[in-house]
Amino acid sequence: MSLNYSQKKAINTINGPCLVLAGAGSGKTTVIISKIIQLISLKKYQLHEIFAITFTNKAAREMQHRIRKKICIKYYNSSLNISTFHALGMKIIRNELNVLKYRNNYSLFNYTDQLNIIKKIAYEKIQKNKNLFKKILIYISYQKNKLVSPEQAMKVSISNIDKEFSYYYYLYNQYLKKYHAFDFDDLIYVPIMLFKNHKSILLKWQNYIKYLLVDEYQDTSYIQYQFINLLTQNHQNFTLVGDDDQSIYSWRGAGVKNIFLLKHDYPKLKIIKMEHNYRSSKRILNAANHLISHNPHIIKKKLFSNFDDGKKISILYLENEYMEAEEVLKNILLHKSIYQNFYKDYAILYRNNYQSKIFEKIFLLKKIPYFIHNHSSFFSHPEIKYLIIYLRFIINQNDDSAFLKIINVPSRKIGKITINKIEKWAKKKNISYFNVILDKDFQKEINQSTNLRLLNFFNWIQEILEFAQKKPSELLNKIIYDIKYTKWLLKNFIKNKNIDCIKKNIVIFLNWIKNALNDYTKKSFENLLDIIIQLSYYDIDYNNNDISSDKIQLMTIHASKGLEFSSVFIIGMEEGILPYEKNLKNNIDEERRLMYVGITRAKKELTLSFCEKRYYFGKTLFNKPSRFLFELPSRDIFWKKLF
Repeated sequence: MSLNYSQKKAINTINGPCLVLAGAGSGKTTVIISKIIQLISLKKYQLHEIFAITFTNKAAREMQHRIRKKICIKYYNSSLNISTFHALGMKIIRNELNVLKYRNNYSLFNYTDQLNIIKKIAYEKIQKNKNLFKKILIYISYQKNKLVSPEQAMKVSISNIDKEFSYYYYLYNQYLKKYHAFDFDDLIYVPIMLFKNHKSILLKWQNYIKYLLVDEYQDTSYIQYQFINLLTQNHQNFTLVGDDDQSIYSWRGAGVKNIFLLKHDYPKLKIIKMEHNYRSSKRILNAANHLISHNPHIIKKKLFSNFDDGKKISILYLENEYMEAEEVLKNILLHKSIYQNFYKDYAILYRNNYQSKIFEKIFLLKKIPYFIHNHSSFFSHPEIKYLIIYLRFIINQNDDSAFLKIINVPSRKIGKITINKIEKWAKKKNISYFNVILDKDFQKEINQSTNLRLLNFFNWIQEILEFAQKKPSELLNKIIYDIKYTKWLLKNFIKNKNIDCIKKNIVIFLNWIKNALNDYTKKSFENLLDIIIQLSYYDIDYNNNDISSDKIQLMTIHASKGLEFSSVFIIGMEEGILPYEKNLKNNIDEERRLMYVGITRAKKELTLSFCEKRYYFGKTLFNKPSRFLFELPSRDIFWKKLF
């Protein structure tokens, strides 16, 4: 594809702050990749001085692959700094552990670990109120993402609940420090606090990152904007690429206002609009433009295309969700037969996951191949999860949360009474659960057989640690063999899951670890530590075969972002569904942006559907048609009542 004027302008704007407002299908990834190559070819920057931020690990890997295919062979061994915000934050943390007074063998706690900490520090007062435990975690996450320290939170607390929650925040952070652990929010919060408290460290990283590019800038949160601001405030050499019309993640802290903050913070900001769409027909783009024009804009843009007008957009009016599913399938099969398309050319998009259930039933009944994009993490599978916890514990034997999860996987006959004694003894002696095992006084508190089992576990961990230093690439195989892991899985998960699938996932994980180690020259235990730490915020695209195979694609509109399909069906176009009921009053603009994202996934044909009535969790709902249907241009749509 030859570059258009706006793309060339974005690529050739090298000096100073640059914001590229890239509309859907306007080739933003091509621009980012071309700009990185341009920065190198002009010899203004070394490859290791350029950092690019994406929002998913998958996007980062794809970008790396595309750049490596284009750059000169002499750069192959250079570092390509393309990562997520959190991965960059972790890179900074790893390099500043001494200043943070953390050991190399630290842990990264997930949500379950965090919840366990809150239960420990707040259980006596809260008891078993699970909702309150979760509210404390939400409070802590909110404060960190607003860059408020525990001490600051306690200082400004007025209400009793705020005073209580801020105190738990303080205790929670003390717990993390004591056990050399971070949580997910810390990956950006900690580097920013480091920069604010140590100007020399900030200056070091500002000099290290000489040019910054950020993809999907509209999805950045307040804390991510501050991160960008600190890293670039000296040289102000950056390119931020985004689309305010595709900002659909306010529920995780993202805000369109970050685009407008730039104009205030960077008076010399250059704004480049990319409005040429290379994906969709003129009718589809006209519908998208009409719809999004109902939202307020400070910087206006309008997508255009050189393609034909294309077919009119169909709006199907159906009696219920069963008829909706039947009609959509009928349309797909007829269209596929006429145009000799593949199943994978068709996507069914929806606002909420529950809407896919009726389609699954019908597709299974009629033996229609389909694939549901559910974004479940590969690492959430039990067979993988326990292996990761073992690796976590081998890194950091002070990780009490990991200790509790693996001590009886497989069963070592360490009962609840013994576990409770370990917890109390650890609290009394202010030591980790693992170190309690060697405490002479504790050993007198338990019977001889239990003591022997605990000592066997302790000695085995020491053996594993020695093995890890010598043969890190074979560590996981040894763990699986020593604990008879496959036998334990057969006993515990065969009823719930196909054992072949479990074994396949383990092989994928083993290969992933091996491939990750191959990226390092030494392949040492320290490299393995680095990889294991990353596992907490990483994921494997293990479903790629299903995604690329010939199946009808079903997904939420959120999940469809960045994808494109020949024919798109957006179902459930009803008030309360799209737009979503909870956002009708205060967040209708974002619901409209979500609809805009859905429309712009379609290349050639778009069909929208709504029902007169819908069965929902035991109730029959009579919803009105979505307001968005009436915000589309009448000359580009036609309505079809089918009952």
